[in-house]
Amino acid sequence: MQTILAILKRFAVLLLPIFYALAAGGLLILAAGANPFVTYWRLFSSGFSCASGAGRCALVTALTFATPLILAGLSATVALRAGFFSIGQVGQMMVGAAAATWIGSRVLLPAGFHPAAALFAAMIFGGLWGLVPAILKEYVGVNEIISTLLLNPIASLVIGFFPMGRLADTALLMPLIPSTKLSAGIFISLGAVAVVLVYYWRTTRGLEIRTTAQAPRFALYGGIKPHLPILRAMLFSGALAGLAGAVEVLGVQYHFVTTYSAFTDFDGLIVAFVGHLHPLGVVFVGILLGGLRSGAITGLQIGSHIPRELGGAIIALLLLFVAANRFARPFEGILDRKPPHPSRRGFLRHNKKTG
Repeated sequence: MQTILAILKRFAVLLLPIFYALAAGGLLILAAGANPFVTYWRLFSSGFSCASGAGRCALVTALTFATPLILAGLSATVALRAGFFSIGQVGQMMVGAAAATWIGSRVLLPAGFHPAAALFAAMIFGGLWGLVPAILKEYVGVNEIISTLLLNPIASLVIGFFPMGRLADTALLMPLIPSTKLSAGIFISLGAVAVVLVYYWRTTRGLEIRTTAQAPRFALYGGIKPHLPILRAMLFSGALAGLAGAVEVLGVQYHFVTTYSAFTDFDGLIVAFVGHLHPLGVVFVGILLGGLRSGAITGLQIGSHIPRELGGAIIALLLLFVAANRFARPFEGILDRKPPHPSRRGFLRHNKKTG
């Protein structure tokens, strides 16, 4: 019974901010002169339905948009779980995309090995770029928010010195469904989710990272070196963000870009926070945001003549309600309430009779 209540509590804490955000978004829709129920039906059907067949399935587009969101959310989750507030996912994605493009255009390899080599290079260079702010914080004392924010434009400037060629056909991640952009990247992102779950919750290294973040003094007395867990976490975080950039370049854009489909600068943090810093929550929120952004284009702007920026407003409200988690606390109290002990129940009945 306690296990069921714990599961219900997790779902309540995750779903209640979504409900609040949709309710607040409904007020914005009313202000725009539209019916909230009809508008939300068009938004979600345009973002998640498959009424037009596999080739024009909105869910396929949502999964395509969700792939970089999941990987960037995992990157932010890994960093935040280590106590490192990184907002440098975009810069690490650009570095990873540049490394994948360079390998995909300059190195000749067989079709089976070429995308794997490009993805591996993206993880290496993305990880190294993520390692820079960790070194600056641990050994120089530079605030990680400032360093990760400033490293994003620096990454764009550094990449500009390296000419990017045309990607070879052997390096591309081909579509899984014809006439779509859904590639093997979605399976790569789900595989990364499994890796993060195992590494953080089933390995000693993951325990060291979480302990260093949550109880640094306890970790120090336990013999854990203070700097190494942070460095490992940021190397891992940067590799995941670099992988997100590579998947977008090799599987969606087919050439080097610095802006990505359905992705803004702080989406990694949004997905991580709304997903409660858990890999499974990141998957759910990544797919939700991907569908909302896909549906905002076709369902809101085209179908309802409502600006698609409303989808961005709903996402912003979602983050706001997640940050104000006090809205979920009354429900947590209900779910945490334990039934009285049998002897206590008998005592209460006895008092009622005698009273």
